[in-house]
Amino acid sequence: MKKSKRKIIYGLLPLLFAGGIGAYLYMQSSKAEEAKPEATVDQYIQHLQKQEFDQLYTLMTPASLDESGMNREQFVEKYSAIYSGMEVSAVKVEVKPEVTDTAESGSTSENQDKGEQNTGKPDQNPDTYEVDYHLQLTTFLGEVNETQTLKLVRQETEDGTKVWRINWQPSLILSDMIKGSKVRVRTLLPERGDIVDRDGLPLATKGTVNEWGIVPEKLGDNPDAMIARIAKHYKVSEDVINNALSQKWVKPEYFVPIGSTEDYNIPEQLSGVKLQSKEIRYYPLGASAAHLIGYVRKVTQEDLEKDTEGYYRAEDWIGRAGLEQSMEKQLRGERGGVIEITDESGKVLSELIRKDAVNGQKVKLTISAETQSELYKALSSDGDAGAAVLMNPSDGHLLALASVPAYNPNKMVTGLTQAEWDAYSADERLPFINRFTNRYAPGSTFKAITAAAGLMEKVTTADKTHEISGLQWRKDESWGGYYVKRVKSLTPVNMVDALVYSDNIYFAQEALEMGSERFIEGVQKFGFGDNFGLDELYLKPSQYANEANLDLASEVLLADTSYGQGEMLMSPIHLASSFTPFINEGKMVKPVLIEGKETSEPEVIITPEAANTVKDALVQVVSRSGGTAHALNSLSGELAAKTGTAELKAKKGENGLENGFVVVFDTQSPSFLISAVIEGVNGRGGSHYVVDKLKPFLEKLELTP
Repeated sequence: MKKSKRKIIYGLLPLLFAGGIGAYLYMQSSKAEEAKPEATVDQYIQHLQKQEFDQLYTLMTPASLDESGMNREQFVEKYSAIYSGMEVSAVKVEVKPEVTDTAESGSTSENQDKGEQNTGKPDQNPDTYEVDYHLQLTTFLGEVNETQTLKLVRQETEDGTKVWRINWQPSLILSDMIKGSKVRVRTLLPERGDIVDRDGLPLATKGTVNEWGIVPEKLGDNPDAMIARIAKHYKVSEDVINNALSQKWVKPEYFVPIGSTEDYNIPEQLSGVKLQSKEIRYYPLGASAAHLIGYVRKVTQEDLEKDTEGYYRAEDWIGRAGLEQSMEKQLRGERGGVIEITDESGKVLSELIRKDAVNGQKVKLTISAETQSELYKALSSDGDAGAAVLMNPSDGHLLALASVPAYNPNKMVTGLTQAEWDAYSADERLPFINRFTNRYAPGSTFKAITAAAGLMEKVTTADKTHEISGLQWRKDESWGGYYVKRVKSLTPVNMVDALVYSDNIYFAQEALEMGSERFIEGVQKFGFGDNFGLDELYLKPSQYANEANLDLASEVLLADTSYGQGEMLMSPIHLASSFTPFINEGKMVKPVLIEGKETSEPEVIITPEAANTVKDALVQVVSRSGGTAHALNSLSGELAAKTGTAELKAKKGENGLENGFVVVFDTQSPSFLISAVIEGVNGRGGSHYVVDKLKPFLEKLELTP
């Protein structure tokens, strides 16, 4: 019996031994599967780099979150607000390699062999773990780099599972943060660069304006009646005022800006109105240089949507026209900023990163402010529409660029009233069009270039004559009912006569004799297809014909083109530049607007002989009694000129709008060349009207050294 029991016991021993071994292995397996702190660290890194702040919250110890006083929503909101304020676009986290002091802590591998938990940093407590990591935040100002420490503790959950959680503290956002501290982001705004004239006088600069507004609580017992009275005085609608006062941020004691005023006093009968000084962009020449300089306005939603570099903010100003627009990047500068940590009272604890603002560049023009004002004044009299370009033909410097009618750029900055905007919109002369860059058919002014082309092609000579009878001519019956017309009956006619009396027929016949190929070769070198590097003015290259007719295969079109009509379009700037060869021994000088900007060297396009032949003829346009610019003969010195009238017709045989042109230059000491156009000179003397209009300006110009 005992023997039988011993057999049973001996038989069970292997089973018990095997069971013990199994239990031991199971316990060891369970222990091996217990969560490690490195896993929590990895999760922390992943969520932080992806800015998954909601997931980040779940990794923190409840006690540390209670200490912070934040619930889940507040935790996420705090991180989001800070990262959003700094415009964090990327987060990079790298755990720093640990250096273990083996003399104090023993061999790491030996400790791990004994089954002890790796604590990252040497630590005697197996339930804690610390690890340093490098944090890099890419902000709108650049990279913020910090070294931070994660402190983890091993905790037991309700089901007995051991987990590792992080002790949260404000320094995990940014290392210098403490409880109650905040991150403040300040934008450092650049000064917009001035635009100045050749003498350094401002054309666009910093100024101030009186801004009027309302303090709602001071409107009195009958606010509606007072608002009506204020609206009438400042010439705005009541809706404008009410909309301003209904903005969300408005409080009864706040000053609510409405508009600008030139007044420095508030009428006694207006309650609630207050004035304050406001810094603005200011244009000293006003309308005189409006099309050249342009203006700035607050950015719109459309501007923000088009801003591919993400530079602009809703409160920014942006160039809206003229040089303010085309040179926006140079003028605006580059904004900077500061990211700093403050305490609850706003005192700065530390500065994380600073990028100083870069002020905009000063742009110096070749323009003379005084001459610009005088030219605009001369041009704008009598309510005309047109443009004038004054340049130094020796160096190409543009001295004045006037376009009329114009607008007040200062009003564009401070804000137009509805009445002012309606007046601009109703003006049929289109005051917002820049006419010195606009392209026109140059009319008979172009005959000087046709003459030069004929001289260079050995077709034309100064004394070559044509027998022309009557005021109209056509080559033959193949032209149908089309005739070239002239205003003065003269025969025979030579090249000088044709320029002096502006004979269309003479130059039409010369062009036909040259043929289209030689004619094109002769005139194209005068700057067609070139905008002369004047990108700042959005200047379009001139054309001698439309794309479909560049070969001038039609004899009628070739004839019309010879005297500046047909499909020819030239800007007043190009027209001025095209006359410089007649002053500079055949060298064409290109126009220059920005001082210091690299420009191309003058190019010899015709011989000195051809240049002087045309120049001598243009002198007679002024000196001869029948010359079309003889009215200028009373001015001192020796002037040369060419006039022109271009008729714009909807159909052949109809009367169309006439534009008058003149180009005038000084031949004795070449210091000025002016080209001008006045629109709608029908019944007002044609080009003679333009000559008479400019004469007083030229008289004053001669007195200027």
